[in-house]
Amino acid sequence: MKQNSQGLKNFDVICISLLLTLLAFGLGGCTGNRGFEIFPLNNQNALTLTSDDVVRVMRQAGFSDNQILQYGEDLYNALAQYGAAQIKIRKKLEAVFAINGDAVYISTRLRGNFIYNVKTGWVGGG
Repeated sequence: MKQNSQGLKNFDVICISLLLTLLAFGLGGCTGNRGFEIFPLNNQNALTLTSDDVVRVMRQAGFSDNQILQYGEDLYNALAQYGAAQIKIRKKLEAVFAINGDAVYISTRLRGNFIYNVKTGWVGGG
């Protein structure tokens, strides 16, 4: 009987350890984005960018490589489907991206305004 109760204690310890680990990963996931949000905006124009284009415009707008890696696909999808997007961090508007023809118009809170033409590169401010 003693051997069975020892087995139950080991099982309990394993279950509690597993639950604590899952809880830690769950909490980390909730705070990992640090309030980073991308909101698609309706625009009359939409454009499918290359992954290089997304990296260029996000980098010029001041986003870190990690932010580009995590949220670049969301910006790509927003611009391809809706034609415009705004990015907020901790509810503060950081940047607006809008498609007009073959160009992406970028307006940022800290770095100013830029125009990126997907065929010719930077037009203004870049």
